Amino acid sequence: MSDILFQIEKAVNGGYGLARRENGQIVLIRHVLPGETVQARIILEKKGFAEAIPTAILEASPHRIPPPCPHYGICGGCDLQHCDYGQQLQIKHEIIGDLLQRAPQHSLSQAIPLLAAPLASPRIMGYRQRLRLQINDDGVPGFRRFHSHQCVPIKECLLARPEVNQAYRQLQLQASFRRLLLLSTELELLLNPASAKIVCLFHLTRKARPADIKLAEILTASVPELERILFCGQDFLPVSIDGKGDAQTSSSQSLELLLPPFPGHTDKPISLAWEAAGFCQVNLEQNLQLIQTVLDFCRADHRCSVLDLFCGMGNFSIPLAMRSASLLGVEGQGAAIRQARKNSELAGLTNTRFEKSPIHQYCQTLAAAEERFDCVVIDPPRQGAPELAPLLAMLTRQRLIYISCDPATLCRDLGELTNAGFCVQKLQPVDMFPQTHHIETVALLERGTPL
Repeated sequence: MSDILFQIEKAVNGGYGLARRENGQIVLIRHVLPGETVQARIILEKKGFAEAIPTAILEASPHRIPPPCPHYGICGGCDLQHCDYGQQLQIKHEIIGDLLQRAPQHSLSQAIPLLAAPLASPRIMGYRQRLRLQINDDGVPGFRRFHSHQCVPIKECLLARPEVNQAYRQLQLQASFRRLLLLSTELELLLNPASAKIVCLFHLTRKARPADIKLAEILTASVPELERILFCGQDFLPVSIDGKGDAQTSSSQSLELLLPPFPGHTDKPISLAWEAAGFCQVNLEQNLQLIQTVLDFCRADHRCSVLDLFCGMGNFSIPLAMRSASLLGVEGQGAAIRQARKNSELAGLTNTRFEKSPIHQYCQTLAAAEERFDCVVIDPPRQGAPELAPLLAMLTRQRLIYISCDPATLCRDLGELTNAGFCVQKLQPVDMFPQTHHIETVALLERGTPL
């Protein structure tokens, strides 16, 4: 198919530029910017729209810059490296506003003036504390291509913390590392903030054998940047090999993060630990702004009862509980709840309770018991929390804080929440993932009439 001339109207969710064919059909094009004139080739026809790739930029945006990564456009990770950072923030703001404008609920379009400018990330490169790589059949690590299972080999990632890249460079020089890759489906490199060293996770295809452990001992002795190696898999407990060559079988290996006091909310540092195979925000500095925003929106005090849904290891729970009368955290993952309880104990808290349960099911139990909370915090995964709004309306006495990592599911759930009697009060985007289209948004909703 021949190239077609397109005018890029705007950026839309997913990081695409939106253009139209002469017949009005919508065409989504990657790696372009609003206002640009491009030539593009259609690569996929779908019902109601098409996807295309640019073949030439005829009139470039003043915000276009050379992408610094040699893998850009091949690797499926980043999609905004061709754009200066200030405009990246503007694009993300406009994407959320566009989704609010097109939402079926009229109340959401009225919330657009409440949408604040995104909080910029302190680091726009080198911010990821965690790197997860796929291993191809030849034992070579890399990232998947866009919309593909094909692996693009990489030797470093510009989004990873310098400590992670340094360790990865050293690992690639080791024969023992290459032999372990042949036994693995995935590789994870994690910076432990407490030690400034790297934990290396190999996702093995089978249970670790003595020969594998010996290779890990050689590797930890050869690469001083490594704190330890973990062997993980579906059907066996993790095996940890530390820098001294000691191997232990354990259900948990923790990393530790020290949070500073949050102005107006906490008056002492907070130590949070999480299991190496569990979830933690990858942008550690920006996570501080995210927590501060949630604390500001919640406005907890010594009389306030808090429900934290999808609480994880307590990223929000522990700081919130330090000012609240009581906090109940609910999470479906047992490892996260186990760590949340430890973090609460470490902080000296006696007003917390953490329960492992599917969220919808536990909310039904709380509603049936006529439990009510002054503030409810919900931080669901990318798919959001569909059909939870009626239960949240029953459980929330005053404020609901919704933390979203996907603008589309955010708008869907905000629509359901406004239908259930909530009013949007504030919308604060937080840029956790520079160079990508992904954006976190913290929404404050209250019962009753808007401010």
